[in-house]
Amino acid sequence: MKKIISLITLVFIVFCGYAQQYVMTSKGYTIEGQVKKGTGYATLRTYLPDGNEKLDSTLLDKKGKFVFRGNVTEVMPALLTINGKKTYRVYLEPNLAMTMKINKKTDVPEFKNAPQTLRWYSIVMPQGKEDNEVYLSRLENWTINNPEDIFTCDIIANYLSFRWSFEQLDRCLNTLKGNATSGYYYKHLRKRNSDLEQLENSNKLPNITLKDLNNKQTNLQALLSKNKYVLIDFWATWSKEYIDNLQERKNIYNNYKDKGFEIYAVSLDNNKNLLSNVVKNEGIKWINVCDFKMWDSQPVKDYMIKSLPDNFLVSKEGKIVARNISNMDLADKLSNLLDSDKYSIAGNIEGVKEGIVKLTLLKKDGEKEVVERRINNSNFAFEGSVERVCMAMIDLPIKDGSISFFMGNDNIKITGNKKDLENINISGSVAQDEFQRISNNCNRNKNPMQCLSNYVLENPNSIYSPFILSNYLYPYMSDEDIRKAFASLNGKATTMFQYHLLKELIDSETKNYNNSQYNKAKDFSLENTNKKLLSLYSYIKKSDYTLLVFWASWDNNSRKNNIDYLRLYNSTKRNKFNILSISLDDNDYAWKQAIKTDGLRWENVSDLKRWNSVIVKLYNIKALPYTMLLDKEGNIAGENLSIEEIITLIK
Repeated sequence: MKKIISLITLVFIVFCGYAQQYVMTSKGYTIEGQVKKGTGYATLRTYLPDGNEKLDSTLLDKKGKFVFRGNVTEVMPALLTINGKKTYRVYLEPNLAMTMKINKKTDVPEFKNAPQTLRWYSIVMPQGKEDNEVYLSRLENWTINNPEDIFTCDIIANYLSFRWSFEQLDRCLNTLKGNATSGYYYKHLRKRNSDLEQLENSNKLPNITLKDLNNKQTNLQALLSKNKYVLIDFWATWSKEYIDNLQERKNIYNNYKDKGFEIYAVSLDNNKNLLSNVVKNEGIKWINVCDFKMWDSQPVKDYMIKSLPDNFLVSKEGKIVARNISNMDLADKLSNLLDSDKYSIAGNIEGVKEGIVKLTLLKKDGEKEVVERRINNSNFAFEGSVERVCMAMIDLPIKDGSISFFMGNDNIKITGNKKDLENINISGSVAQDEFQRISNNCNRNKNPMQCLSNYVLENPNSIYSPFILSNYLYPYMSDEDIRKAFASLNGKATTMFQYHLLKELIDSETKNYNNSQYNKAKDFSLENTNKKLLSLYSYIKKSDYTLLVFWASWDNNSRKNNIDYLRLYNSTKRNKFNILSISLDDNDYAWKQAIKTDGLRWENVSDLKRWNSVIVKLYNIKALPYTMLLDKEGNIAGENLSIEEIITLIK
């Protein structure tokens, strides 16, 4: 799980007496607290609407009691800290007489007469056993549905903004209004947004000068001057996500370290011995630096790091090429940037003394390139270039001697024995390593085919999805599911040879279907979540325009689009624009849970028959998500629209 970072660092504490001399007004607040068996001091840091902070402090008396008094004219967030360690969020309100008790053993506060504080905790406390991603998704949906609430910016700043790029944060802030735009956190989020934009668009990054594990001072700018590209890699030994993907990172490093690529890893650890041991035991060969200040490290502040792992791929000129890039995308990017447009394949297959070895490269649009070489004393070699990652097949001059793998412009080694071709070792291909990881993960699954199917549906732009679909899933999936999966493929997936094969196998009507033949939407009636029958034409006549959203709880792209639909829904009047979601679910609980989790506020209908739904047949739906914009008479204004196209049409 990603670490959610506290935005507050207590820098200076001024002690004052237990009895604070405030003159109470009608707008005054009082916080009376008690720490059971507590001693020491308490501080109250108030976050003022003008963007500044105010710090008060007091000693705990012999019974662990403390009192804060002050004046506010509106609701303001504050942090109450005991002995500089344990911190609690409170909300100051005019005419507030709050009491709180803290059990020192459990650190659980009990509030009374604190309506806004209790409302805050009711929103941000985890519900049930939701994991971190579900938890953050729920908070994100809450902010989308509450663009005027005083808590909205507080939640974004404390829980969400670290996940977002400049564009994402900017888009979110532009939807806020009213009370949400008048507080401390709104001003600081605008400042963060400006800093993010400057950082992401800067041609001169902040320099980093830290000592490596041998106490040698290492300078980022000096490293950039010696390399074409440097990955600034923020990590820590306690980041499970980073450690789990370390082998792939090492493979990438080994492939490109001699081609002008270096990794400058900035650790957020605070224990040198632990860090040194992990680096040694894991065989990490790139540069590792650390000042052992964890989140107080200057590079963390300069690069606005809020979670681990995080990274920046930077050019020699100091320009950010990519941020928070995955291993697969990093390998692909470096292949385009650094490879000398050449691959080399060196093979040694014991027991195969002589003969002709054939290399077949399966390229885009069904193209093939065949190269033949002679094998001598079990050794063979190929050299050449490929435009992009592709599937390769090597045919040895023996029975059943075919070897298949993914490759780019890599330095690949193939070793093995002709008596055991199932255990041939292929090293040096980053693309093959990634495919092997996917395959191994599904092989460990109780239902490997379902696991592979899920991968394709969740990764429609992956170069591996067409191969998995054609080589593994095609015989097992229904025609309808095959068509749906194929129709969802996009991006890099469409450049693969196997995509071309699928294209020939699947009916052209399914591939090229265009709903433009319908001038008017066909009416239907389906039950909503309350089992009440809802008629399409009765529903759409209430608004000038209605967006039909065909989706399902199990479709990731549908779920992602719901965020944009929510923002659009909240920013328009119901008599002007409305939404109707039609689900292709077959599980009532999963459908309703997704509606709740995504915070959908409009009507949702379904017959819970998945691809056997009457809607699929009525509208010939081939893939999800799918949209259709109707006017109040049922005329179709547009289909399969992006959020930008929807907004343009409505305007």
